[in-house]
Amino acid sequence: MFEAQGSHREAGQIIGSACRLQIKKMLSDQRASLPGWTTWADMLSASAEFLDISRKIYPQYVDELVGIAEGSDLPFEEIFLSVCEELWERAIWKTGCTDMAARGRATKDGSTLIAHTNDLDPSAEEGLVLLKIKTGDEPEFLGISPGGVAFSAGSNNAGISLTGNQLNNNDLRPGVPRLLVVRAILGSANLADAIRHCLLPQRASSYNNVIADRNGEVYSMEGSATDCEPIYIQDDIMAHSNHYLSPGMRRFEAKPGEIGSSILRYNRALRLLRENFGDLSVELFKELLGDHAGYPASICKHGPDSVTVFSVIIQTEGLRAWVNHGRPCEADYVEYSLAPYQD
Repeated sequence: MFEAQGSHREAGQIIGSACRLQIKKMLSDQRASLPGWTTWADMLSASAEFLDISRKIYPQYVDELVGIAEGSDLPFEEIFLSVCEELWERAIWKTGCTDMAARGRATKDGSTLIAHTNDLDPSAEEGLVLLKIKTGDEPEFLGISPGGVAFSAGSNNAGISLTGNQLNNNDLRPGVPRLLVVRAILGSANLADAIRHCLLPQRASSYNNVIADRNGEVYSMEGSATDCEPIYIQDDIMAHSNHYLSPGMRRFEAKPGEIGSSILRYNRALRLLRENFGDLSVELFKELLGDHAGYPASICKHGPDSVTVFSVIIQTEGLRAWVNHGRPCEADYVEYSLAPYQD
């Protein structure tokens, strides 16, 4: 785990210096993944409009990326392009993830637990880093990053957790990259601020952002670039994968013929939550995240094109997280904790 604090730019410089090798590999992998219809120069040019909008909305997080570029001694334009996932949507990236949430009557001790697997290309696993970041007056947070620049999941010491799922939006547009929205959610001091970031009007696209707080409030913010359906946890359990669940959002599904794996994982996760209702715990979630039913379209993936590169279980009330690098069925989880936020 690497730690960074100070202003956003200062923290970025620390991150860039500590993660230089991971960042160089990530940029190299992105170059190698370019499809034949574009060039690196064209991608850099296209990202300029995203940058102009982002500077106006989130100048502090753009400054953080400037610091990462300075600390890693790599071009800022390439660092910023790396967070513009919207520009990479037509590249063939086989990714995915599965989320499960439980609270109250569903958990063994009544606490709120968020469980998440993250599936990426196998090459991404060696570039994973865990960062502990404190910038300005924002809450301190733990974030899991495939490369050291942007975050896939995390939680902060104000009790806000962020996991979620990639969705293939058909209304992509120039705007604030969804990865910068994720960074803003991790910097949120309360649930209202986190939701506000999910609803940012200038966003370029959206994940399904699963956000929770230490009061047991859990939302699945199922979004696209131009719309969002806040799905509230029902009967103390929730599951989500990589397709739209809300009938009103299904019109934004860009690849409706490619969601079979996601459907299988979603229904399997929901079944596991129901069958273990009342007994769900950190230890049990470690087993459930390693489930192989429906393999290869299973919650725990082994490839060859897409593998589970990490998983995490977050307890919002206790400000604790258990992180596993690799397949949930194979590796051990390491526990991390944060001191409470003082505003």
